[in-house]
Amino acid sequence: MTLRGKTNHYDIKVLSGYGCGISVSEQKLVLKDGVDVFSQKQEIEKFIPQTIPYSRIVICGKYGYLSTKAIQLLAQNHINTIFLDSFGNLVATLHEVMSSFTGISRRMGQYDTFRDSSKVLKLQKDLVIAKLDSQISFVTDDSTREKIFQYAKKIPNCKSYKEIIGIEAKAGIVYRQYYVGLFDEKYEYHSRKNAGRRNKPRYATNVINALLNYGYSVLYSEVARQINAQGMDCFYGFYHKSHESEQALVYDLAESYRVLVESAVLEFSNTEDRWNRISKCFRLDEKNHYQILLDSITVKRFLETLSRKFNEKIEYVSRFGNRGKVNGIANTRMSTVMKLQIEEFAINCS
Repeated sequence: MTLRGKTNHYDIKVLSGYGCGISVSEQKLVLKDGVDVFSQKQEIEKFIPQTIPYSRIVICGKYGYLSTKAIQLLAQNHINTIFLDSFGNLVATLHEVMSSFTGISRRMGQYDTFRDSSKVLKLQKDLVIAKLDSQISFVTDDSTREKIFQYAKKIPNCKSYKEIIGIEAKAGIVYRQYYVGLFDEKYEYHSRKNAGRRNKPRYATNVINALLNYGYSVLYSEVARQINAQGMDCFYGFYHKSHESEQALVYDLAESYRVLVESAVLEFSNTEDRWNRISKCFRLDEKNHYQILLDSITVKRFLETLSRKFNEKIEYVSRFGNRGKVNGIANTRMSTVMKLQIEEFAINCS
């Protein structure tokens, strides 16, 4: 860990392995990583709660622990705590409770909007256009960009949800074919779906899909945090259908930021082998239908790469201004842009 302000600082902390956890001792937060099986050493960091340099902490696997006092201090200091299983799938997320009259009115507005079919259709169009725009910004091939752009132009004229889905599906095929072609053949990455009968993305049998699972889980947690901060209900979505235990609104609003994860995976796969090791860093878990298990070092390094993506600055015009700039262009972190855009979405739902 390096100090805030240094170029190689990451504001994400990953804890994994036997003995990892977060506790409180002598009025300090104690972050313990897992015990190294060979050296028996354990990385331990202690911070006064107000000075902790991380904005998100990820606990991976099934051996981590978290004391109730630590939960309280993490929430009070606005630190998002994310729990992932051994395969990178999101299990739970902990963040502070937001309660205000504004949040209550926005949630009531969300429910009212959910019942208004004309408003829902408009929001569906806005969500898909935002997703396609993000893909256009990511793609560098002119031919592919033009194809996606032509599909995006059709969205405003759609008359139904079914029509929007059809256009998005066609654009998605174009984008996925382009994205798959960006990876080295040694990774054998050909589709977001996996081999075998359990071919859903969460059951990763390919190392690239495994990294995408970790990235998307962190992204979904961050989006859920911002949705709750606005007082909205994560389970009432406008584009994705509500299913049991699925947070439809999180998936709705995460769509336009998925390229952050995809670009992080691509960047990580192109780094030197001595750094990423992802062609050798995994084993297949026979008990879990031969899913990929990534080693802890690779997971940490990848999530650090993703953290840099969240902290990259872009030119953004906000209706709320930025550091005194009203309706002006400002260099803003992607994590802040996400927060502002979700807030604008909440206002539009009111």
